[in-house]
Order: sequence, then structure tokens, then C-alpha cells
Amino acid sequence: MSKSLSYNRHGFTLVLLSLCLMIIVFLGITLSTVFNRDYVKKVVTSDTNVSLIRSYTNQKLGRLVNSYSEVGNLSATDMSESDIKKIIDAAVDDVYDDDTNLTIGDVILETIGDNLKKTAKKNNLDIDSEIDSSVDANKGIMNQIIDDDIGPIESMLTQLQALKKTIKIIIIISGVVFVLLALRLWSKVDSTMIFFHHLGTIGIITSILLGLLLAGTYYPLQDLIASNIEYNIRDVLYNILNGIFLSYISIVFMLFIVSMVDWGSTGKSKYR
Repeated sequence: MSKSLSYNRHGFTLVLLSLCLMIIVFLGITLSTVFNRDYVKKVVTSDTNVSLIRSYTNQKLGRLVNSYSEVGNLSATDMSESDIKKIIDAAVDDVYDDDTNLTIGDVILETIGDNLKKTAKKNNLDIDSEIDSSVDANKGIMNQIIDDDIGPIESMLTQLQALKKTIKIIIIISGVVFVLLALRLWSKVDSTMIFFHHLGTIGIITSILLGLLLAGTYYPLQDLIASNIEYNIRDVLYNILNGIFLSYISIVFMLFIVSMVDWGSTGKSKYR
């Protein structure tokens, strides 16, 4: 076996490279999912989540709508998908904006108010001013209800959002260290084939480390949701968590497969 291929000789360098790559991949995926409001909106606005959120909204706002007895059998909480998605957009923006004042309650009530007005007009009733007054009067209460429901998650995401710049710096530093260590490894081995064989080993180790990291974080996050969030919203957050973790798992799986192919195809070099 070639001395250049000896894992005893380059083992420490391979471990450091694997750790650097794990940090780069994990934090890179995190930035493109957890910290990406567009990605989160896409996950939240899946058909299943829209249905769950619609049901939750109906329960919360039923009493407000029923207070307009003169309108008749009104179901203003039976919102369209576009209504629900508009509310979701406002909710996600609330979480990711630096401003800590919630606006999601305003959007919910304004949407309900618009539906009330449309139904009232169909019944030849002119109560737009009354609806506007009621909406304005209840915005604070609605925002408090939302804050009570999503407060713990919002607080956690607000703290994570504050770490976004730090995470970018860590990725850059890890990337620089990875390149320097890779160049050092390149200079120490006898051939390019052996170098790529080591890269395959690094990819396999990184995949295993990432798998352990994901397993170690998934269940604590589930417990956090289960212990802090109301039942109706809990299912939505479970779906979001599973959607994001699916992205992690997909990339880790692809990294493992590519690394295995590279490791196997270059393995013959150790018999040189």
C-alpha cells in the first residue's frame, strides 16, 4: 500500500477536513432553509398546512364573526387559499423582520373584515363603518392571541436570526480552513487519484457526522414544539420541521452517494 494513502499519516488532516465540511454543509443548508423566508413560506403554504391553518383560524375567529347576527348565516372565516396565504406571508414576515411588533393579527382581522363587507353587500346591508370599527378595536387583542400561540417559536427564531451574520462568518472561516487543509493534503500525497480517494473518505465521514447531528437535533426540536405550542398550530410546525429536515437529509444522502462513488472508483490507487 502506498505510504501516501496511509490513514495513520493523514488521519488528523482528514478528520479536520471532515469537520470543516460538516460545518459548511450544515450551516449552508440552514441559511438556505431556516433563515430563508421565501423557503419557509413555500413550506408553510403547502396544501396540508393551508388546510390546518384555515381550520385553526375558523376556531379562533368564529365568535367574532357570529357577533354580526344581522348578517345572517355568515362564514367569513371560511377563507380562500389566497386569504390564508396572505396571512401566512404576514406571519413569516413578522418572524423574520427586525421589528418585534406583530402585524399578523391586523392582517387576519382585515381579511375577515373584507369578507364581512362582501357578504353584507350581498345582503344589501351598509355596515362597512361598523365592521371597520370592530376590526380596529380588536387588532390588539388578536395580536396578543397570536403572540401567546407563536411567542416561544418567534422568540427562538428571533435569536437565531441574530446569529445569521455570525453563521456566515463561520462558513467563510471554515471554507478557508478547508481549502488550506486540502492544499496541504494535496502536497503530501503522491498522485491526484489518491487525493480524490481521500476526498471520498472525507465525504463519507462528513455524511455520517451530519446524520448524527440531525438525529441529535430533530427530536429535541419536536419536544420543544410539543411542550410550548397549542395543538392546532403544532401540526403545522411539525410539517415545517419535517419539510426542512427533508432538505437536510436529501443533501446528506447525495453527499454520501457521491463520496462513496468517488471513494470506490479511486480505491484502486492504493494498490499502486
